Amino acid sequence: MQAPLNALRRMARVAGTLLCCVAIVFLLRRGYALGVSIGAGFERIGARAFFVACACYAAAAASLGVGWVALVRLATGEHVAFAPLYASHLRSQLAKYLPGNVFHLAYRHVAARRAGVGHAPLALALGMETALVSASAAMLSIGIVTDPRVSTIAPWARGLAWIAGLLPIMGVSAVSMYVRRVGRRVAIFDVLRSTAFVLAIHLSFMMLATFALHSLSTGANALSMASWCGWLSLAWLLGYVMPGAPAGMGVRETVLVIGLGPSLGEANALVVALAYRFVTVVVDAVSAGVGFVLRDRS
Repeated sequence: MQAPLNALRRMARVAGTLLCCVAIVFLLRRGYALGVSIGAGFERIGARAFFVACACYAAAAASLGVGWVALVRLATGEHVAFAPLYASHLRSQLAKYLPGNVFHLAYRHVAARRAGVGHAPLALALGMETALVSASAAMLSIGIVTDPRVSTIAPWARGLAWIAGLLPIMGVSAVSMYVRRVGRRVAIFDVLRSTAFVLAIHLSFMMLATFALHSLSTGANALSMASWCGWLSLAWLLGYVMPGAPAGMGVRETVLVIGLGPSLGEANALVVALAYRFVTVVVDAVSAGVGFVLRDRS
C-alpha cells in the first residue's frame, strides 16, 4: 500500500513541477512580447503603492502565525508556549521558496517537535490549517463569478464554490474525534470557538492580501473588489495546493494574468502580478529575519 502512495506522490510532484515550469515560460514569453509596456507599467507604481502593499501583506502574514499557534494548542489540549511556535512560523516563510512547496511545513513541524509537541497533534494541526485556509480561499474565490466570462462559461461555479463551507465542519469533526480518542476532555464549544477564530484569521489574510494586490494597480476601478478578491483567492489556492511549485511561483501569476488581463489589459495585469510577487518575497524575507531575532532573544 505504501509503494503506490509514494509513487502517486512522486507523480504529483513531477506534474506540479512541470506545470510550474510551463507557467513560468508563459509569463516570460508574454513579458518579452509586451516589452516596453511592462517597464512603463512598473514606473507607474509609486513608492507609496509598494509601501501600502507591503504593509497590508505583512499584517496578513503575521496573522497566520497566530492561527498556527491556536491550532497547535487546540490539537494538544495544552497551553503551548506562544513565542517559539510563532517565531518558527515566521522563519519558515523562506523555506516555502525551496523546490517542493512543502519545506516550510516540515520546518514548522521540526521546530514544534523541539518545543515538545508530539507528532500526532502536529499532523492534526497541519490538517486543520490546510482545511481552514483552503476553505477560506475557496469561499472567497466565489467572487470571480462577478466576471461576466465566468458566469457565461461556468454558470455552475457559484454553487460549487459553496462546497468549501464543508471544510471547516470537517476540521471541527476531526478535532473532536481526536480529542476523544486520546482521552482528553475538550468541550465542543472550545473546539468551535478556536476553529472559528482561526477561520476568521484566514479570511482576514485573504482580504488583506487582496488589498495589497489592489493597491499595486493603476486601473483598480476596472474591477469590483469582489472580483479582485475572487481572482487573488483562486490564484493563492491553486499555488498553495500545487506540489512542486515553490510558493506557487508561476502558477499564481498566470492565474492573475488570465483573470485580470481582460479588464486591466494584459500588460498591466502582468505588471501587477509580478509586483505582487516582489512584495510577497520582500515581506517573507523580512518576516523570516524577525523570526530569527525572536528565536535568539528567546
